[in-house]
Amino acid sequence: MRRDSTYFFVDQYNAEFNRCVQPMKDGYTDNYYMQMAQNLRRYKGVRPIPELAGLQDMPIDGDFADWSKVAVEYRDTVGDAVHHDYKGYGGLHYKNDSGRNDIVTCKVAVGKKLVYFYVETNEALTPHTGDNWMLLLIDADKNPDTGWHGYDFMINKKVVDEKTTALMRYDTKSPDNPWVEQAQLKYRYTGKQLVVAVPRKLLGLSGKSIAFDFKWSDHPAELKDPISLCVSGDSAPNRRFNYRCIWKQ
Repeated sequence: MRRDSTYFFVDQYNAEFNRCVQPMKDGYTDNYYMQMAQNLRRYKGVRPIPELAGLQDMPIDGDFADWSKVAVEYRDTVGDAVHHDYKGYGGLHYKNDSGRNDIVTCKVAVGKKLVYFYVETNEALTPHTGDNWMLLLIDADKNPDTGWHGYDFMINKKVVDEKTTALMRYDTKSPDNPWVEQAQLKYRYTGKQLVVAVPRKLLGLSGKSIAFDFKWSDHPAELKDPISLCVSGDSAPNRRFNYRCIWKQ
């Protein structure tokens, strides 16, 4: 430090005595970041979650014009799927070129029998044959203690072809391969837009009012834990946050 003093000010002494909020890989991951967000919300408050109303069936034909009628929009940071190639401290070199599809916005529509998910990216979507392509994770019961870290269903983990994908359900009875195919679903993607339809019955979302959490993630290197969705590719919303859909007929 080019000082005569033998004392040093250490930002990150250990996990407990830490003055930094930036996330780290392994260790405490993004705990301090999440605590900061929690306390800011307690201090400043948050806007109420927007609610959907009314039944609305959407076509699955590659024409996305009807989605302009859906007012509730769940947005994500634009431009956060950039590649990194930088020198780090102590001779380390950081490189990450996993950013692929930059998710910018998504919507939900609820019909009598189906729930529809729409997502849009900053540039044209890559082909559906890529690894971990445009994953949609759904926490149908809003319970973090069930499913895979709260997520009960995953879509696009197995994509059949350009018009058919699979709904996977997390089953703790199959520890070696816990994601079990539940059904095949219709989906379409053209340019920057993608839509998929899921039977409400399969998600357990019946009745005249429903609420559930969901998250989009593209190109995570692995599916080890929720932090895996943060260090590679892009996720919407960022970090460990989820979107919450609230709907009433």
